[in-house]
Amino acid sequence: MKIWKLLTSVPLLAVNLWAASPAVQDLPLPEKIFPQLDGILKKAVQQSPRMLNRALDLEIAENNRIQARANLLPSLGGYANYFEARDTRADQSGRLNVTKISYNFSLNQPLFYWGERRNNARAGEIQADIVKGQYRDGYRALAQTLRSDYLRLIVLKLASKRGVYYVQFTKNQLAQEEERLTKKVISEYQISAVRLAAEQAQLISERAQFDFEMARQSFARLSGTPMLGDDEIPDDVPVLTYGPAPFDRLLADFLGQKDPPTIEAYTFRQQWESEKLNYSNQKKRLLPKFNFVLGVSQDDQSYTINVAQRYRVNSRFTGVTANWTIFDGFTSQAAVRNSLARLRQMDNDYRDLTARLAQQAQTAVRQLNFSARGMSIADRSVVACQGSLKTRQDDFTRGVTSESDVNAARLALYDARINASNNRNEYLGRMVEFLGIVFEDPVVANVSDK
Repeated sequence: MKIWKLLTSVPLLAVNLWAASPAVQDLPLPEKIFPQLDGILKKAVQQSPRMLNRALDLEIAENNRIQARANLLPSLGGYANYFEARDTRADQSGRLNVTKISYNFSLNQPLFYWGERRNNARAGEIQADIVKGQYRDGYRALAQTLRSDYLRLIVLKLASKRGVYYVQFTKNQLAQEEERLTKKVISEYQISAVRLAAEQAQLISERAQFDFEMARQSFARLSGTPMLGDDEIPDDVPVLTYGPAPFDRLLADFLGQKDPPTIEAYTFRQQWESEKLNYSNQKKRLLPKFNFVLGVSQDDQSYTINVAQRYRVNSRFTGVTANWTIFDGFTSQAAVRNSLARLRQMDNDYRDLTARLAQQAQTAVRQLNFSARGMSIADRSVVACQGSLKTRQDDFTRGVTSESDVNAARLALYDARINASNNRNEYLGRMVEFLGIVFEDPVVANVSDK
């Protein structure tokens, strides 16, 4: 079975588990801010090596489902024997040449198993549904990583530019100080610090370039797409706005649900249902099981004292067979008690899970609020640095300040922009993390679009 044929069944789960809330539509998700990222996320479903491996999990789960369902279907089998022998008998002299042909072919159809085999088939379907849900959740986790890495590329590109500018800045300072040293204005001791700063700036710049290159390669491998060029990566993360109302509404809706809609909770509920089927089967282990049999056979029989007189017997048969384990050493009773104990454990674990998910959602909202406040402070710092740079440029035009002061102000603006971009990235990361917790991340629709 082809992997991609299996993926067509994933949308059925998407209809049952996910529908985007209207409150999500207006949120500044990374793929809305950067359309290029949206295309990468959609291609990653089929191109990412991680998703290709998860698609193999779908194939394994589908084959397991087919195996579980096979117990409901008839089985056909048999044997055939052909013998040429020379027999030596005690009641007569000489040897006898004996030819024997026998066969038996039969069809066996489970007839009545007290629902046990239907339960096993249903358990196979449940396991396949669990794997489909885990596939979609795995894609959501991949998409969250790709978002974070893409935003990090923007910051690394900005840091790389800052490194190049800082190298030029220190080179200019070093040239000025070397000229002063030539004129004996400063000593060798005083210029040594400037030379070290220039070397440090060169090291920082090269390291920033290296980190940027490695991050681009890593992003390409993870997404399964060609490596992005410098001109394909945005220069900055734009200014974002924050309003608590959509997140408070999403949190209230999530906390108001009796059963959390997340993949983790859904998987837990499905596992509970599977264990319930197992409990039902264990209670019926000692009941008789019935099969319908249909077949043909051929064999040799002897009807006299002289066993050498053998006759070929052809038979066509049909009927019902019964298998009944009357006593199994109390194994079935122990299995029933174990299954019942596991159900009680799962009930307790599910209550803990719902409480933990509620706590995670509330914590994520608080963290999102903190990130938004930090982002606002960083944005105001950028505005202040932009104003400072403009003031220095105006003063330089009037001859009040030096070019070095202007360059220092521009360097401070680079630092402020990098800090602001990091804060915006943190805010976006907290946002998609919260949407993932409350199962409202719209990126999972890329799976159902297949």
